[in-house]
Amino acid sequence: MLTAALAAAALVTALVLAGSSASAKAVAQEPSPAQAANPDAPASSRPSLARTARRGPISAGKLKRKLGRLARKAPGSSGFYVYDIDAKSKRVLFDRSEGKRRLLASNEKLFTTTTALGLLGPDSQLETRVKADGKLSRAGKLQGDLYLIGDGDPTFGAAGIADLADDVRRSGIKRISGKVYGDDSIFDTLRGVPDSNWGASPYFAPLSGLVYGGSTYAEDPAKEAARAFRDALRGEGIKVGGKVKVKALPGRLRKSEAVGEWKSDTIARLAAYTNKPSDNFFAEMLLKRLDASGSSRGTTRGGTKDVERFVAGLGSKVDAKDGSGLTRHNRSSPRDVVRLLTAVSEDRKLADPLYDSLSIAGRDGTLGGRMGGTVAAGRCRGKTGTITGVSNVSGYCKSGGHLVAFSILMNGVGDLTAAHNIQDDMVVQIARYRP
Repeated sequence: MLTAALAAAALVTALVLAGSSASAKAVAQEPSPAQAANPDAPASSRPSLARTARRGPISAGKLKRKLGRLARKAPGSSGFYVYDIDAKSKRVLFDRSEGKRRLLASNEKLFTTTTALGLLGPDSQLETRVKADGKLSRAGKLQGDLYLIGDGDPTFGAAGIADLADDVRRSGIKRISGKVYGDDSIFDTLRGVPDSNWGASPYFAPLSGLVYGGSTYAEDPAKEAARAFRDALRGEGIKVGGKVKVKALPGRLRKSEAVGEWKSDTIARLAAYTNKPSDNFFAEMLLKRLDASGSSRGTTRGGTKDVERFVAGLGSKVDAKDGSGLTRHNRSSPRDVVRLLTAVSEDRKLADPLYDSLSIAGRDGTLGGRMGGTVAAGRCRGKTGTITGVSNVSGYCKSGGHLVAFSILMNGVGDLTAAHNIQDDMVVQIARYRP
């Protein structure tokens, strides 16, 4: 059952394993049927009210009336906020119960990825390194051990392993007298989130500072990575002994020169791998990486505090308990989600990376099977969020030359299809708006 649930991550990880350039293609494709384990996965066969919506432009007044009628059909515990970012008066186009905090589900990923872009930097990369503990003889024998040191890269896999093994060979090492160790000490040892009582979750692979194969399940990810690295070294003709172990690099070697180094895709791309398919594993890994600095291990609790502080600086608020939204205590209001989106749109460093990371209506990601053939298709982008009783979508529409931010948070949902129909029709109406 665990393996089946982890199939939700297949959209991102299938090509991530083959290398960074392939990863970008993975998120551009519509999700496969295997992604059904992901509650945010689209179902292109769902009937949608939006498909029959008119295409003509509508005024702000007409938009408000239409959204009001649709909002009355929504579950009682629902909130809405629609905001014209480019209007001279910063116009609120529609609001209804916009200040009440609600369960975010995967809308939490908006806060996580925004913080990662802001604190780590959109162009930054995560670096998995190899270091040697011992002297290298003229004959190429390393009298000591080799360490594979994780940097919390959720994409690290076969391509990285192969590249690092090649680096070791090029360094002149032909034989290793000691062991190969996997170092996952950049993170704590908790594998899950509060929702899974910190143990392994059925919704994503165990968390670790050193993983192999992205979201591929492994009881001990760092040991699995070290084993794959040892085998790759042997494939390069390097003689190395038997069992691998997990062990932190000795402190005296922290500033030593690396034998090999593998860089992930940029944080901007990792944000897209997180948001478009709503990948829980990537979100939780990024959250822990936020908290990892110097000698401090990255933790989920520390990462959530980083998120709360960062978004507060943008004028928004969130009560964060994890990075993905699986835990039923992540809360914010539609108004604060839109405040986040508005602040990001006005930040030159954050605007494009977050916008590009969102699912495109009728095109890709979790909105790929929704709003196809409507004015919203290709014009609106968003982040969905689905857990039991919760269905959310927040994002942007380009409407009449203006950028409009919206947040639709529905709690107390019984009929998911009906909720999606209302959301889709609301987003289509927003796309029809002309200032």
